[in-house]
Amino acid sequence: MPNDIFDDAADLSARITFQRFTGLRDALGDLHYLDDSCWADCVTCWACVRTISAGEFYRAEQSTSYVTHNIKIRYREGILAEMRIRRGRKRYRIKSPPIDLGGHRKWLLLKVEELVQ
Repeated sequence: MPNDIFDDAADLSARITFQRFTGLRDALGDLHYLDDSCWADCVTCWACVRTISAGEFYRAEQSTSYVTHNIKIRYREGILAEMRIRRGRKRYRIKSPPIDLGGHRKWLLLKVEELVQ
């Protein structure tokens, strides 16, 4: 995905909160992504949240990764793929390690899946 889909900091218009899992895993060791009582807020920041295009969705399907949105934030340490993102009433599962866009520690790109209850 090209870096130019996000123009500048003016695109950061969505307030998101990263959450860490604090609950117990199920019998198979899986996280309870939809149970809000299992997640604790850790950091809130501004972000650009974009729904991916049909072509991007198709390519994501080819790699067996179900990605529905791309989220861009200013670079920050400590963001992990094991976290969940809350945006209002919506919840997102981070599907891969954060991507340092351009390698300059300026922007992080997150490939996420919207969780549906």
